[in-house]
Amino acid sequence: MNRSLLAASLTSLLSLAGAQTAPAPSAAPTAPTFTGPGSYGGTVSGLDLMDVDLMFVGAHPDDDSGVSATFARYALDGGYKGTVITLTGGEGGGNATGRETGRALGLIREEEERRSLQMLGIDSPHFLGLLDFYFTLSAEEAERKWGGQAFVCDVVRLVRLRRPEILVTMWPGAGTHGQHQMAARAATLAYNSAGDPQACPEHAAEGLAPFTPLKLYYYPPSNDAATVSIPTDDLSRKARVRYADLKSIAQYNYRSQGWDATNTLPARTANPERFLLVASRVPVPEQETSLLEGALVGSATTPLGTRFWARPVSYDIGTGQASEIELHFTNLGTQALTDLQFGLSAPEGWQVSGRPATRQAAPGETVSVKFRVTAPEDARPEATPLVLTYRAKQGSQAVGGRNVTHVRPLPAVVATFAPTYDIAGYQAFARATGTDWVAGSLPTRLPLVLGQATPVGVTVTNRSAQPASGRLELTLPAGLSVKESPSYTLKPGESQLITVQVEASAAALPAGRQSALLPIRLKAGSFEDTANVYVLPSLTIPHLSRPPTIDGDLGDLAGSASGAFGPEDLWWRTKPENAADASAGFRLAYDDTYLYVGLNVKDELVACNIAPDDVKAQLRSDAIGVTVDPGGQSRDTSTTFMAAAFPCTTAGFGARGFRDADAKQGPMEETAPGMQVASKQVPGGYDIEFRLPWAAMPTQPKPGDTLALNLVMYDGDTKDARVGANISQSGLAWASFSWGGKQALPYLWPRVTLGQ
Repeated sequence: MNRSLLAASLTSLLSLAGAQTAPAPSAAPTAPTFTGPGSYGGTVSGLDLMDVDLMFVGAHPDDDSGVSATFARYALDGGYKGTVITLTGGEGGGNATGRETGRALGLIREEEERRSLQMLGIDSPHFLGLLDFYFTLSAEEAERKWGGQAFVCDVVRLVRLRRPEILVTMWPGAGTHGQHQMAARAATLAYNSAGDPQACPEHAAEGLAPFTPLKLYYYPPSNDAATVSIPTDDLSRKARVRYADLKSIAQYNYRSQGWDATNTLPARTANPERFLLVASRVPVPEQETSLLEGALVGSATTPLGTRFWARPVSYDIGTGQASEIELHFTNLGTQALTDLQFGLSAPEGWQVSGRPATRQAAPGETVSVKFRVTAPEDARPEATPLVLTYRAKQGSQAVGGRNVTHVRPLPAVVATFAPTYDIAGYQAFARATGTDWVAGSLPTRLPLVLGQATPVGVTVTNRSAQPASGRLELTLPAGLSVKESPSYTLKPGESQLITVQVEASAAALPAGRQSALLPIRLKAGSFEDTANVYVLPSLTIPHLSRPPTIDGDLGDLAGSASGAFGPEDLWWRTKPENAADASAGFRLAYDDTYLYVGLNVKDELVACNIAPDDVKAQLRSDAIGVTVDPGGQSRDTSTTFMAAAFPCTTAGFGARGFRDADAKQGPMEETAPGMQVASKQVPGGYDIEFRLPWAAMPTQPKPGDTLALNLVMYDGDTKDARVGANISQSGLAWASFSWGGKQALPYLWPRVTLGQ
């Protein structure tokens, strides 16, 4: 299947990232072809029936939560049309209202989304039916389970059929749900390629013409990154409540996710919905107040019917070197534009040359002009906006507009931390799609094992035509050290991978914590790069000559390696009041057949609201999870062993074990033959034991090998909780980072060495 503009496919990008080598920058795509029929063509046809103004692309039902109030403003009250594409049915998530799983749960969640969207004025969502599997932070794994990038053409088909001027999607960068990343990347590819007839050419046989969207927005990675904020504290004319209240009650429909227990009327808060304008083919004001501006709403001085955008030949430009910026302008109005002038402005100290002469543009005519910009030698190496403008006369009326493109000036020598595979994958995708300015200087992740020297890769590149030499400077927080800062000597155009040995000591840990997240900075000449260091605990565990009895009594694990975690090791929701509220001491050991784990859990209120035949999704109630990467090199949890157990059920005390969020989920009797769990209620909490068979794991380690292993505690202090209810309140872990890191990123799990 020929998908020419999708040649920078997700598969190839991620495989390039997997090698952790920087791919060559892709050639800039050709100017988009504006051949679509446009909104509301005036004829009675299937396309007019399907035509919309706005489209949101997400991975699961409820992913539209960040755009709910905004879509209600435009669709319910404004008379605009909108739709939502949801890639999966959400069947991989939890069920707070019943026992349905798999496709049955997916059908329920799809209906929940339909009902929610109907309240917002959206009545025709689309579900692509891709597999929603266990929680993952890997875009690579999501693409693999979805059978490659073919689904991107399914998104393109809906863009061509429904013809939205405005696309809104999620954040595509590493660190978020892998399926969210893929939804956003598919939307980005659709924005770039839906107007190109050579992309997904099979659509022509379906009678679909290319269509080019005009604006692309992401959910921003942070509030500071947002370019437009849409208020929710004003009243909806039709609903006669605040948009925040309408959003809250609409999302009450997401009952399977437990939102009915938290959403209220009136809403507890009325925060604005924030968006990041990623790309626009139409003029936009300096400060947007609406997603519609330039695409569906014009002004007296910037009427609709103009396409105006630019993309630099290269996002990265050398300081002191001229770089070309090409502006594209199309007059889609019915009148000629005269006295047409273009401008490009850059920060103070930059040079801009190549200003074209005044000209005119007939109806339907496209004009392209080139500027050259030169950044000064001391320009900061960061995404720098370049403002492009046009001025003209339409009859006797003066018109004009502006847009923005970005470049990053780089000095002669650039040194960067070698990125982890997930960061590299997103950076490759951003380069190929012209969204590299959004990725910015996304910090890579550096896992450091406590008490060990860890090799950290640094890539040093000489971009100049002269030899370069110097020394790397590292700025380290307390508790981190290097033996020496290495030097470099580079030929013109040469790159070198330099290894720096970084060691973390206990002084790097904040009080009460077993792990730490710390910033680290690297400098070569005038260029700086940052990374996030994840300090991980480690243990060497003994080989037992006599196996313990799995009965909930930890006495026969007394000679095992031990550790503990407590309230400061929080990764989820509410911090426990004290160690008596939630904490755990643990013991680890092994023999040739099994891994043994025992925990003494402090918990003042142990909830037993899970039925004995409903053991899944440990997040729902009090539970313990044991995550094991036996090979120590897994990129996602499909090659790990994820065990869990509830300490008690509605039948009373007695642990029930299962596997969850790995490639073989379900009760332990079916998914891990030989696995045993046992628990015993003790004063102040409970003891729980696991026997985990090596034979049930994807690989079988041997003495001397080092594994990645984390211990996770879930706490739900709800007295007399409803059977099966999701009462999750707190989450603690031995290595504790933000949501997902403790569970779905094996390279951020502690290291356990099997003693000889």
